[in-house]
Amino acid sequence: MRDSLRAVVASWVFFALAACGPGGGSDGDLVSIEIEPANATLEYTGTPLTLDYHAIGHFADGSTAELTDATFTLDAAGVSLGQFSAATFTATGQAAGKGGVSAQRGDVTGTTSVIVRIHTTDLGPGVPADGASKFPDDVAPVGAQSPTIAYPLQDAVMPTSVKAPVVQWEPTGGVDHLYRVRVVSGDAIVDTILAQDPAFTFSLQPQHERWQTLKNSSDGVVRFTVEHWDAATGAQGTQPVSIRMVPASITGAIYYWNLNAGQMEQITEMGRTVAIQNPPPKSNGSRCVACHSVSKDGRYLSGALWEGGSQGAVFDMANDAVKTADPAPTVTPLAENSTYTVLFSTFNDDGTRLMLNRGTGLEVINPQNGTSVATTGLPTSGVAHPSWSPDGKSVALVTNIMAGGGAAGWAVDYDRGDLAVMPVTAPDTFGAPVSLVPAASVDPAFSAPSWPTFAPDSKWIAYGAGTNSRGRNDSIAAVYPGALFLVDKDGGASYRLDTACGGARDCYLPNFSPYDDGGYYWLVFYSTRDYGNAPAGTKGAQRRQLWVTAINKAKLAAGDPSSVPYWLPDQDVQSANMSAYWAPPPPLQ
Repeated sequence: MRDSLRAVVASWVFFALAACGPGGGSDGDLVSIEIEPANATLEYTGTPLTLDYHAIGHFADGSTAELTDATFTLDAAGVSLGQFSAATFTATGQAAGKGGVSAQRGDVTGTTSVIVRIHTTDLGPGVPADGASKFPDDVAPVGAQSPTIAYPLQDAVMPTSVKAPVVQWEPTGGVDHLYRVRVVSGDAIVDTILAQDPAFTFSLQPQHERWQTLKNSSDGVVRFTVEHWDAATGAQGTQPVSIRMVPASITGAIYYWNLNAGQMEQITEMGRTVAIQNPPPKSNGSRCVACHSVSKDGRYLSGALWEGGSQGAVFDMANDAVKTADPAPTVTPLAENSTYTVLFSTFNDDGTRLMLNRGTGLEVINPQNGTSVATTGLPTSGVAHPSWSPDGKSVALVTNIMAGGGAAGWAVDYDRGDLAVMPVTAPDTFGAPVSLVPAASVDPAFSAPSWPTFAPDSKWIAYGAGTNSRGRNDSIAAVYPGALFLVDKDGGASYRLDTACGGARDCYLPNFSPYDDGGYYWLVFYSTRDYGNAPAGTKGAQRRQLWVTAINKAKLAAGDPSSVPYWLPDQDVQSANMSAYWAPPPPLQ
């Protein structure tokens, strides 16, 4: 077909040169441009493809000629599909989809479209050379050996900045059996053929380059299927799982507590690392940073050293010595039983003030030196879990905390309290807390609100609630059911985030991302729900792991606006992880 096209073009060129001379006529005589081939489709299977285009000029006198000096370009939709060198288009495999092609000479432009389809196949270790041929191109029938996908979750919403999910399915088959993991996104298909061996975990994380291609090709939906093959039954398919990809850049650093290791860790786009390698030691050798919070710009981290209610410290996370020195340097001076003590803390909008929850009262210090700041209006008892809004105008907190039988509670452990907002009326001056969700007004199963967090625009507050402020008390082997809620900071109905929690009561300690992107807020929390299967995930372990749900801003004040969550990549599935604080990358010093 291409040879015949070129023959036709050659005859046109010969005629045009004879009739009009070099260049095919003057620009003033050019009426329109026709591009050949029109509406082309390229099938990319792993090797860059090229296609030679021709611009055919149509002139006022009815003649035609190839325009060898026409300029070819791609429109915005097609620019990710490949690139032009003169009149030759090269599809690089970075994205699939449909784009526009233009040819221009002078002020005359012709257009057509190009479709690039991508279908790559990767063979894992131990897969025979003909492994891909075991699976039909269409969806294989469902049978007794069909895998069941355990992760990702159906209809999960993920930002395009997130790493590829680890596809996991329930164990099936036996040694020497094959699996095809197929991921489809728009006009892109990525197949990976895997061979089962004794160490097989029934999981696959798509390669980074392949995932980038899938994201670049997405029409908003990415579909996963897993198919099984053995010699006796042939190929058998599975029920596909689809997720929604949102064009949003949600990055930064998430600081969280690894309970098993007893240390602060952080997850960034570079992966998981220890946030503070060598915390200052206590005289008895204890090293710990817990009950932490992070400044709004991501630079400073406040925490309690050694144990809750003990020495407080502030670390400058832009100082590389925090990760390497022993002991890690602190901004605030350290001396056991001096400076200040803290249970929980929260920074104001510009990081110049740090509010402390000491006992069940509040006070404010200067985080640069640990000295107390004179304030007006702060509660001195009965409150817990303060959270300063990003705009600096409000503090969310829990008031009137009580333990069983009506006794006074403490900020770590209580079973009743009111969610409230305290206005900041002037510098270091606070108004009386205004109750948003009184304990007396809710189901007793949710009478203990905890850990309020403001959305990045300071308009909404997410919080946890259950029968206790904790999710678990290991000292008495107690597990407390918990759910997540969302409420307008100015009052109104409180919406339970059932979609985020899968309808269960195993979600705790929410914290908003500082990013407001893609039409969503992004909320991280921990849950004891199953992540994936048992060999690769946490199925059956009830191990605390971090999850992220997208809060649909278009559905605020109209019921549950949460989305099916995704598991935060790069966690250690063998550790219990909780208390995630999401911040932008710390600014450079």
